[in-house]
Amino acid sequence: MNDLILFSNYSDNTLDGVGRVSIKDDVITVNLQPGSSATLLRGINKVLLLENDSKLQSITGKALDGDVYTLENSDLKLIVKVQRRNVENTSKLYINPTLPEEAISGKRKTTLTVGILILLLLLVSVFFGVKQKNRAEFSKNSEEKLSQALSDYEKSIIEESIDKTSSRNLFLAAKETARKLKDEGFKSSDLDTLLTNLSNKESEILGEKVVEVNELLDLTLQINNFSASQMVSTGGTIFVFDKTIKSVIQFNSDGKDVRIAASNDDMENIEQVASYEERLFGLSDDGIYELSKGREKIKDSQWGESLIYLYSANIYLVEKNAGQIYRFAADGRDFTDKQDWLAPGIEVDLSKIMDMSIDGSIWLLSSSGKVTKFTNGNPNGIIMEGIVDEISKPTAIYTNEELEFVYILEAEKSRIVVLEKNGDFKLQYVSDAIKAANDLVVSEKEGKIILLTGSKLMYIQI
Repeated sequence: MNDLILFSNYSDNTLDGVGRVSIKDDVITVNLQPGSSATLLRGINKVLLLENDSKLQSITGKALDGDVYTLENSDLKLIVKVQRRNVENTSKLYINPTLPEEAISGKRKTTLTVGILILLLLLVSVFFGVKQKNRAEFSKNSEEKLSQALSDYEKSIIEESIDKTSSRNLFLAAKETARKLKDEGFKSSDLDTLLTNLSNKESEILGEKVVEVNELLDLTLQINNFSASQMVSTGGTIFVFDKTIKSVIQFNSDGKDVRIAASNDDMENIEQVASYEERLFGLSDDGIYELSKGREKIKDSQWGESLIYLYSANIYLVEKNAGQIYRFAADGRDFTDKQDWLAPGIEVDLSKIMDMSIDGSIWLLSSSGKVTKFTNGNPNGIIMEGIVDEISKPTAIYTNEELEFVYILEAEKSRIVVLEKNGDFKLQYVSDAIKAANDLVVSEKEGKIILLTGSKLMYIQI
């Protein structure tokens, strides 16, 4: 009968994937699975019996009371203790059939602590590894984007004198990329230099000028609660119309000689006003009135929804749904009957026209931002090229025969777009104060754009 028996933390002293320990006639045999190692604790001495290997291993030897064998790999551990059969209180030392608590509790706590520390180190390592990888990828991607932005900027400078549209598009692409890189937190001296260069060249390449908007006249000093929605002028005299309280204020382009031009009953049912020099006219559902001295009806209505404008003393009427432009030719202080102004056979959709201006040709502004030019009754193709950020929600258009350019107010984008009279983009004036404007007139001779903001007239010195 064997005096020595085995107790372990696994039944049959066996753990799949690690190995097995057996004893016979006080001779102990250790069978070790690949990838595991075996140690012997005898007294206070710990001996490595078998090292980790890729093949099966085994070892035999004399067993002594109190020996502890440990078979383990990175995930599993089999602990086996040798003990005499008649040891008192054996049942108190083992748990189904595990090692006695006093033999393994300290080691278990140490192993648990080490395991937790290893896990924490692993998690920290993974975290910083992922962070480092992401940082490296971010840096690489950002460098590639910056390289493209630098290339676009250089090309925009080269093409500025060759192809303005291409130059502006390249410049805008470089500006957008640089801005995003800065917002994303990318740090680079090359990026800082690019942003500085973009800022210095923006006005030149994009044709954009940030301007100061100053006050010209407070209209409420003439009429309390005055808030105009329309401003007209064909010379040095300007009229502003408050449709709600049916009043018109007249003044010179320098903001002087301010007076009330029409109000009260004279303005009944008037929806729009138009002017020629100092003569004021109004458009109503039932006809056209001259309002310069009281209220004199000059034409009965024979049209639907329309826009009115005076040029060279003639009245022009754009009937939107009929797709026709009429002219009432001046006959002294009177006017002839209406005549179709569009050339025979010309058909055009005028339903979305929201404003007009005349310089010999008729300029029509659509609510979509499209500009149409008609000369001698025929459409004159206008392709608006080179505009930085296409016009989408215009407010008003203005030009005359004395002006070199056409001016389009787009209050929503806080800007005034200036076009050559062939439609090419010239430049744009930008200011947050422009957002409040609802109409404009321009005097290039005086170098002034006058903006109507309801109760006040503002101006931009150009």
